Amino acid sequence: MLLAKAITAFSPMLIAALGLPSLTHAAMSECAKDIAIKITGIYENGDTKVHYDYCENLHDGRGFTSGIAGFCTGTGDAWDVLQEYKRLTGSYGDFSSMSDTLRKYASNESSSTRGLGNYCKVWKSLGRSDKNFQRAQDNIRDHLYYGPAEQVSSGLGARLDVTQGQLFDTAIQHGTGGDADGLKALIKDTNKSFRSDQAGNSGSTLNVNGHKVDEIVWLKKFIEVRTDDLKHPKEEENQGGNYWASTTYRTKSYSYIVEQGEYAWKNSVKVLDNDGRPTTVSYTTDAAMCGCAKDIAIMITGIYENGDTDVHYDYCENLDDGRGFTAGIAGFCSGTGDGWMVIEEYKRLTGSYGDFESMASALEKDATDGSDSTSGIENYCSVWEKLGKSDKNFQQAQDNIRDQLYYDPAEQASNTLGARLDVTQGQLFDTAIQHGAGDDADGMQALITNTNESFDSDQSGNSGNTLNVNGHNVDEIVWLKKFIEVRTADLKNPKEKDNQGGNYWAQTTYRTESYSYIIDQKEYMWTGSVKLLDNDGKQTTVSCTSSGSSSTRRRRRRDSNGRPIRIRRMRALSPVVANPKKRRMRPTLPRGSKQEL
Repeated sequence: MLLAKAITAFSPMLIAALGLPSLTHAAMSECAKDIAIKITGIYENGDTKVHYDYCENLHDGRGFTSGIAGFCTGTGDAWDVLQEYKRLTGSYGDFSSMSDTLRKYASNESSSTRGLGNYCKVWKSLGRSDKNFQRAQDNIRDHLYYGPAEQVSSGLGARLDVTQGQLFDTAIQHGTGGDADGLKALIKDTNKSFRSDQAGNSGSTLNVNGHKVDEIVWLKKFIEVRTDDLKHPKEEENQGGNYWASTTYRTKSYSYIVEQGEYAWKNSVKVLDNDGRPTTVSYTTDAAMCGCAKDIAIMITGIYENGDTDVHYDYCENLDDGRGFTAGIAGFCSGTGDGWMVIEEYKRLTGSYGDFESMASALEKDATDGSDSTSGIENYCSVWEKLGKSDKNFQQAQDNIRDQLYYDPAEQASNTLGARLDVTQGQLFDTAIQHGAGDDADGMQALITNTNESFDSDQSGNSGNTLNVNGHNVDEIVWLKKFIEVRTADLKNPKEKDNQGGNYWAQTTYRTESYSYIIDQKEYMWTGSVKLLDNDGKQTTVSCTSSGSSSTRRRRRRDSNGRPIRIRRMRALSPVVANPKKRRMRPTLPRGSKQEL
């Protein structure tokens, strides 16, 4: 790496020292974070690939430089990666013979490579294929650079992805320490520039020295201050060779992003590459929802299922619906297989069934047989509620199985369709949760097929995205409206005999009515909040900040006789189920540059 990165995580004391208010900001979504990392990847590597296996000696006084953030043997962060790798795997692996030497060089900030002859060979080998080694690099990058940059952004009260991306890139290049060229110093120098209110059109206002400053106005000044520092670095070790001045393409690129008005990052962003040519950085080639949009989709379904947006990890009761105990965030049932899948996943995460151990055999049998029996598992709900309240691994197990059985199949169906709008993907997820993701006559796949059969010609619209349906160009919102119509008809007149009793499905059309309302409001893309209808038809708002774990018992919607409305889904296809009866499918310059150190 060209720059001496002082590696110090930002603490609340440091935030206070910067004169920044302690505010809650809009954390970057996974999409935006991925884009920020890829943009910095262009500046560091000349491309957007993730170079976990990069390793070489740049002869810059920092020993070997390696991995996704230029971790160095002589600055301590490479050793941090190996420590994290040991935490994840239990050993240093092929680095074991070098561990004492690496610890010594990190402690002494030594540029020596004596005794590290196989270092790059081992790093490259693990970087190519070892998922734990890749994860260790991700974790340390986030801990040392992304996390501190996000914390500073939060302290500023910044709301825009472009600001947070710029601060992350600064952290990677300048470091997050307290030296004169570091992120902390650049923010202080920027803040000194504001002695009065500064209006703008970004939609976000920062409190700087008691003055109201538009966020983009602040960011432009920060980029100006950083550019000046690159041309005239203050630290002596950063002044040689004109290397810093040759990296101003980083700030020019971000100025270009600002000029394009690319403030909030969804799926792609236009930037300048290191030669000043416009290029596009994308989150992904498919239609994956960003973190915020996914949270909103889950909370919307939570309203339909629970009457609120809380995350009911600890919910558990016997609804007497032929499925045994129903529990957790997606109504996992002991008699349909998915409850057992959660417990199996919990064992995978922790190494044991924990307090479910004494019931494990009975639970596996009930899942295999599709039995609604609660014999031998009488303490099931007390254990589920206990772990659901406080055990993070048990909560993670529920998240994982919900995604595996419902969210991921819905996302895959969305990708197959070519859908790009969050409202479409949210509707498919809600359908998967209620109808199941299987191929039965009332399932999500059948509803998609029935919808597609409705189109025998092109159908235009104004959604901005077109689907290819049976060889016809169909506007995505036109398709979605037809899908909701088909689903509503199915709720009123379900085809599967299991779903026809008690008129229960017909009483849940508030789900499709709510999504129709979202469409009418033109809430197609979800970046912060969405207006919808609750189960009583009243307008409400769901936002990324409105969820939270809850120990409140689940408030399931009930019929006129006070009985819970049973959301009948097909049985989960658990690995233990052979013949399921009621399946519910659920640096710097680009490396290699002649100008690089």
